[in-house]
Amino acid sequence: MAAATAIPIAAQADTGSSGGGACTWATEMSPRTLDRINVAYPDTNAWYWIMPYDIGPDTTLTIKGRFPDARYISFNTYDSNRANFTNGAASALADYRITPDAGSVNPWQQTSAPGGDYTITVRPDTHASDPNVLPLAPAGVTSGKGYLIYRMYMPAQTPDSSSLPQVTVTTKGVAHTYGSCVENSGGLRTQLLRGIQTLAEFVPGKMPSGTDFVRVAGAGAFPNGDNAYLVAGATRPADGKVVVVHAKAPTVPAGSSPSVWPRPGTDVRYFSLCNNESSVLGPVVYNPQPVGTADTGCRADSETRLDTAGFYTYVIADESQRAAVEAIPGATFVPWSAQHPGSTHILMLRNMLPADGFDSAIQRVAPGASAADTAARLGEYYPRSTVCDLNAVTTGTCA
Repeated sequence: MAAATAIPIAAQADTGSSGGGACTWATEMSPRTLDRINVAYPDTNAWYWIMPYDIGPDTTLTIKGRFPDARYISFNTYDSNRANFTNGAASALADYRITPDAGSVNPWQQTSAPGGDYTITVRPDTHASDPNVLPLAPAGVTSGKGYLIYRMYMPAQTPDSSSLPQVTVTTKGVAHTYGSCVENSGGLRTQLLRGIQTLAEFVPGKMPSGTDFVRVAGAGAFPNGDNAYLVAGATRPADGKVVVVHAKAPTVPAGSSPSVWPRPGTDVRYFSLCNNESSVLGPVVYNPQPVGTADTGCRADSETRLDTAGFYTYVIADESQRAAVEAIPGATFVPWSAQHPGSTHILMLRNMLPADGFDSAIQRVAPGASAADTAARLGEYYPRSTVCDLNAVTTGTCA
C-alpha cells in the first residue's frame, strides 16, 4: 500500500448493516503479511488496514480509537474507484489534524504520551470546518462501495487486532459495532487470490525505466496524499560492482513515538528508500535469511546512516556484500533481490508530510518533470545514482 499508489487489493469482507458475520479491518498489509502479500511497491515500515463499506444516504461510520505509539497515522476514505475525493471536506485526515475527545490529548498537537481517545465520523454531509469528519462518498453518489483505510508508520510495538479502532456502522437508525478479523490468515489468503484476479486494474502505471530519479504521480488505487515519490530504474551491475545513491537527507522526528507537528527544524515526517522488483505485482525485495527472518529492500530514515554533513549513501549490493558495505562509515546497505538478481529493479524514495518551509521536498516537484528540472528544484536533496566498484565506495573515490 504504498508506493505511488498504495494498496491495490481491497478487502473482500463486507460491513453492511446486517451484522451477519461482518467485521472491520479484514485486510491487513504490513511487515507480518509480507510473505503472503507483497504487491504495489510496499514500504516495509508501514501498516495498512482496509475496510470496505456500503454507501447510503443515511449511512454513517463512527470510528473510536486511541492515539497509538507510532511515528504517523491517518484515516482516508476512497470512492469505488479507490481514489481520493472531496465532498465538503477532504477524504483524508492525518494524525495532527485529529481533535481528541474531551479530557484527552492528541500527542501530535501537544506534548503528551500516546493513549488519548478520539472519535471520527464518516458521513454523507460534510463541511471543511467540521473537526474529525470524513466524507462517505463523492457528491451525488448514494450507493455502491466505499473504502476506509487506517495507516500507521513506524509503530513502537507490533500492533495487534485489539488495538485497532472500533467501527460502528449506522444505517437507517440501526447501529452495529464490528470486531476485527485481521487475525484470520485463511481469509487473508482468500482475499489475496480474489484481488489478484482484478489486480491489473489497480497496479500503478508503468514506472520510469531510466536511472535518473523523477517524480511519479500518486495515480492508481488508494493513494496516500501525505506521500510523494521519486523513482529510478536500476539493474544489478556485473563484476561485483554496486549502485550508489547519494544526497542530503531531510531532517525527521526522532524515534517511533508521536511528536508535535509541525515541528521547528524538522523537514518531513518520514522518508525511506525502497528497492523493488519491476513486475506486474510491484513487490519489494524480500530475501529470506537462514535464521528465519527476511531482509527487505526498504530502509527507513531511522535505519539510514548519515555522514557529518547530513548526507546519506545508500549502497545497493548483494547480500554477500553486506558486511563490507556496513563497514563503510556513513553507508547504508540495501539488497538486490536474491531470487531474481538479474531483473530490473525500481528504486523509490519517499517523503511524507513536508514542513511548509521545506522547499526541497519531493512534493515541490511537478509530477512528470524531467530529471534535470527535478535536480534543479531539489538541489543537494536530489538523489544521484552511480555504478562503482565497492572498493571505490570504501575509499571515498566513487563519483
